[in-house]
Amino acid sequence: MKRSCSSIAVAAAFLAAAFACAAGPASAERNFSAQRPGPTKAAAQVSIRLESEPVPPLRLGPLPARDLERMRAENAANGVRALKLGVVRDVSGLPGGLGGDLAWHAVAGGQAARWSVSAEGAQALRVELSVRHAPAGVRVRFAPAKDPRRAREAVLPPSGALWSPVIEGDTAIVELFAPSGVATSLVSASLSSVAHHVLDPAALRRADVEKAAAPASCEVDIACVAKDDPALARAGAAVSRLTYVSDGYVWACTGTLLNPGDGSFTPYYYTAAHCIHDQAAASTVVTLWFDDADSCGGRAASDPVQTDGGAQLLVADLSLDGALLRLAQAPPAGALFAGWDSLPAAPGDAIATIHHPGGGLKKVAEGWETAYADERFLAATWTLGATESGSSGSGLLTRIDGPRTDYLLRGTLVGGTSACTAAGVAGFDLYSRFDLMWPKLAPYLSAEGTGSNHSGLWWNPAEPGWGLDVSQQEGSVMATLFTYSAQGDPLWLIGPSLRQQADGAFAGDLFEMTGPRFDAAPWTGTVMGTAGKMHLAFGAAGEARLAYSVHGKTVEKEIAPMPVGDGAPPVCSFTSEDRASATNYQDLWWSPSESGWGVAIAHSGSTIFAVLFTYGDDGKPLWLAAPAVQRAPDGGYSGPLYRTRGPSFDASPWQDISATAAGSLALRFTNGESASLSYTVDGRTVKKTITRFATSPSEPVCR
Repeated sequence: MKRSCSSIAVAAAFLAAAFACAAGPASAERNFSAQRPGPTKAAAQVSIRLESEPVPPLRLGPLPARDLERMRAENAANGVRALKLGVVRDVSGLPGGLGGDLAWHAVAGGQAARWSVSAEGAQALRVELSVRHAPAGVRVRFAPAKDPRRAREAVLPPSGALWSPVIEGDTAIVELFAPSGVATSLVSASLSSVAHHVLDPAALRRADVEKAAAPASCEVDIACVAKDDPALARAGAAVSRLTYVSDGYVWACTGTLLNPGDGSFTPYYYTAAHCIHDQAAASTVVTLWFDDADSCGGRAASDPVQTDGGAQLLVADLSLDGALLRLAQAPPAGALFAGWDSLPAAPGDAIATIHHPGGGLKKVAEGWETAYADERFLAATWTLGATESGSSGSGLLTRIDGPRTDYLLRGTLVGGTSACTAAGVAGFDLYSRFDLMWPKLAPYLSAEGTGSNHSGLWWNPAEPGWGLDVSQQEGSVMATLFTYSAQGDPLWLIGPSLRQQADGAFAGDLFEMTGPRFDAAPWTGTVMGTAGKMHLAFGAAGEARLAYSVHGKTVEKEIAPMPVGDGAPPVCSFTSEDRASATNYQDLWWSPSESGWGVAIAHSGSTIFAVLFTYGDDGKPLWLAAPAVQRAPDGGYSGPLYRTRGPSFDASPWQDISATAAGSLALRFTNGESASLSYTVDGRTVKKTITRFATSPSEPVCR
């Protein structure tokens, strides 16, 4: 082998009251390649703040010679061809990488501290940080020691693990920054792992070019076919090298960016399941784009661009060897979203593949599809070029000449024996079948009325403690902002009818509410008043831009889907079907007979994150959070409920919140459309029957 509308009338009625999936059989489809219009925001390179500050590095010795020989032998073998780039080394607890080793220094806007880590013989490094606690606003920069001006910056998560991008050279700098007002004593982080690359991108390119120039080599630069087949050369812009960490090693495969049928340019990325088959590996994904020879037989890459941040694993089928990811960051400007065809390819079809053999410069191979005894796979024999370790996951492409010339993906490289020999190309390769994977891929790629739906809880990872619930239906969004008043009390505001604008964003009025206390019986009316405006724009890589005003104070934030539990976040789409059979409950729920309150649910695996929107004893807005509502063996869900206090909604920089136990919350779902809710706050218990909030025939369903 070579290595997932509301109408105005309904909205008005709802506003007056305040809160007044299974996939079926997938038909065959085809989609052509396209490029996203407009520029893409590139990851900015910055400089290390403490560039002149001497830091004793955490030093690692060379890898044992026997480990290097074993890796070389495995990479050279036929069959499994995910390329091993290096070894992950445990550095947790080693002097020089602990949080207590940090020395903080005043810099512009706050304080900074840094580690330095080196590994003898490494061509490149990746560093894993273990974060026990990080206040809002703390950031981290990663840079090669040989050029600290080429740093990449990321938000330090409140807790958990964070992998760096690939850092060239044998020494890396890891620098933390705490903005003014943040106590550095509250920052608790350390170095936990170092991925020691035996090969780095520059070294791989040099080795690849030297091999391509040798008499026995049959590898072909994609630049060599550009003149005779510009459509194939164009397809190369959809292909990137894929690097990830799994099973104690650093690996390289190849993947292809796919064009979703709904026109959203969501960055769906297709590769082999034997490369990426769990979320742990997907979270470490780094892609390298445009790693092409600058000319046919050239000796340098034209202008490669690295994109990090990991990915969300949506589909992985080891039996059929297909995996679909959603990249956390948008691909760089110029990347192509490749076309695909979910019909079976026919034996005898002319085929091509674009790949990164040896993890190096992009190459192309051309040949013919042949029948194979195991009908789960397609066989390929090559007349031009061959595949190698690192080519795993690259796409099998067929050409179509109408209505325009394009190359469509039909499968991904599983493995094989093809090789360059002195006599030419020998052996054959096996590819997975896109048509057999299609039923699992259709919910994400199909144009048949699914589309991207952004329903769920959103937040800013650098500012934990506030968030936004999004309930998206046809042409509109209901958005509920949960944050804090100027006095630090819980505050929620609602945009019940953010209408879709010509540019795809959503905008509308924002309202504040008062109502009966949460345990009132019978439930009485609520009162609403205009608070301001809200504007919400969703990006192509799963991020969004939120802007809102409250009584003249304007706030702008970058937000992202809120993680839930340890599972992969669900992907939501539109459906006009009954949702009774749905088993993912992510949505806004309410009681139609008691308008004015509701509960937002984000759901992944066996965990629910619930936010209850109601009113306190004084009739003012009150929201309570249940971040870990766990599924029990009997199918019910339960977990603790918390009351929080925090900085004013317009605070900058954001400050830490405080949370105190308020009670508990339990949910039991009758089906995908109805449930019973029971919660206790300060010793008072409330029980309700709830249903999904719906105002349109086209509603959210998540998987």
